[in-house]
Amino acid sequence: MLEVLSAVTGESIAVFEDEEIADASVKALKQRLARKIGLPRFRLQLLQDSYPLDDDQTFAMQVVQLVILEFLPPDTEQDQGIMVACEENDDTLLEQQLNKPRSPNFQDANQITPLYAAASRGSLKCVLLLLEAGANKDQGRTENGATPLFIAAQNGHLEVVRLLVESAANRDQGRTNDGATPLFIAAQNGRHRVVRFLVESGANMDQGLTIYGATPLFIAAAFGHLEVVRFLVESGADKEQARTDNGSTPLFIAAQQGQFEVVRFLVESGASKDQCTTDDGETPLGIAAQNGEFEIVRFLVESGAN
Repeated sequence: MLEVLSAVTGESIAVFEDEEIADASVKALKQRLARKIGLPRFRLQLLQDSYPLDDDQTFAMQVVQLVILEFLPPDTEQDQGIMVACEENDDTLLEQQLNKPRSPNFQDANQITPLYAAASRGSLKCVLLLLEAGANKDQGRTENGATPLFIAAQNGHLEVVRLLVESAANRDQGRTNDGATPLFIAAQNGRHRVVRFLVESGANMDQGLTIYGATPLFIAAAFGHLEVVRFLVESGADKEQARTDNGSTPLFIAAQQGQFEVVRFLVESGASKDQCTTDDGETPLGIAAQNGEFEIVRFLVESGAN
């Protein structure tokens, strides 16, 4: 049995049975202890007889003392080292920096946090370390509110998206400048696997932009991402939900942008062929004709559109 005592008060903080720590390193014990007391392991310093224990040491003792460390003050050079480690997925360097310990929740001159930088590059090992260090999963950039989950979804880093969602990151938190959600940006960029995972994880398929109401289905239709459109429709996304500023539907925008395969799929899925925009009363057939999309015009006419 191993007992962990407070180095300050001497009170018992935790007790581990032998089978819990058999052949365990100091690092592994700190990880278990962190889960018990709700603090990152990087802030935990274990001592024996007042001497610090290294993370790679193994246990041959029955009692250790614990000191809770405070984060070091901000340091531009050290913070830059953390950012470089995140961008290059250098988990060894990042762990060295976090062990000092340094806070994972600062922003650099570009308003980017370490977790945002790691998520942007798909640096999965660094994302894991930062979450273990207590990084704020939902901290957005000041200028537009984009979160780590948002940028990972935008860049198609599925495993990072999965890890953030499983760590309780907010799936539906939109950017502050336009309301775009992780699902919206994944749909816009044709990140089908990310879209699928977010929807299956409970993301709101019909949450539109705050500035003009475009939904993930609308934006996927506009860019011709047929696989994403098909998945969203088959998952129950609202085919008729229109933009709030002018009433254009996913079918309307697909016809306007010349996305024939998307137009055909939406019509065959039962989307309304004759739903007009609210600002000028234009139909999908009318806008396709106006833009010279004759293949779409022919298909809509043959499908009975007015």
